[in-house]
Amino acid sequence: MNVRKVIRVSKTPVTLLLLLGILGYGAYWGYKQVTIDNSRPAATCVSQDVGKELTPDKVTVRVFNGGDTGGHAKRTRSFLIAFNFHVISFNNADETVATTTVIGNSADSPEVRLVAQMFRDSVTRGDGRADHVVDVIVPTKYQDLSTASDHPVTTVAVDGPVCLPVINTATESASPTPDESASPTATASKKK
Repeated sequence: MNVRKVIRVSKTPVTLLLLLGILGYGAYWGYKQVTIDNSRPAATCVSQDVGKELTPDKVTVRVFNGGDTGGHAKRTRSFLIAFNFHVISFNNADETVATTTVIGNSADSPEVRLVAQMFRDSVTRGDGRADHVVDVIVPTKYQDLSTASDHPVTTVAVDGPVCLPVINTATESASPTPDESASPTATASKKK
């Protein structure tokens, strides 16, 4: 009988110690999860030898609608894909533009110049981005894209290796996949 009494009396403290241990481990795990650095590493480009000319199949592009009328980003995406550009997303811009604007590492980067010559009267800007992905922002007054009668030049002469993002065809999508941390132009509105 003595053993039963000892077991009965010791059940409560043992259970409490076990629960306290589980609670302590949960607090430790939660603290570790909160303090983990979840920031993405800065995307960088890789120097690639593309020969004497840069072609669209080496350039990664995001397309944004910088106007009030829907459908421009989607049409522009289809146009660029037809010329073998790697369009990884299309969405809406948080800025309104009056002219097709092409943004990249610098205004005169080969990949920016190649994309810009696909559009009439486009302007280029550089923002120092490390990944060398090119953003195209199309305006409300949609500028005509180069047509078959006015066939765009689809190469840019280069002198040496070009720093370009590594192309992962598995990440290319047929639907919008905004990456707001990678670009300051993505928004949640629905005017594509």
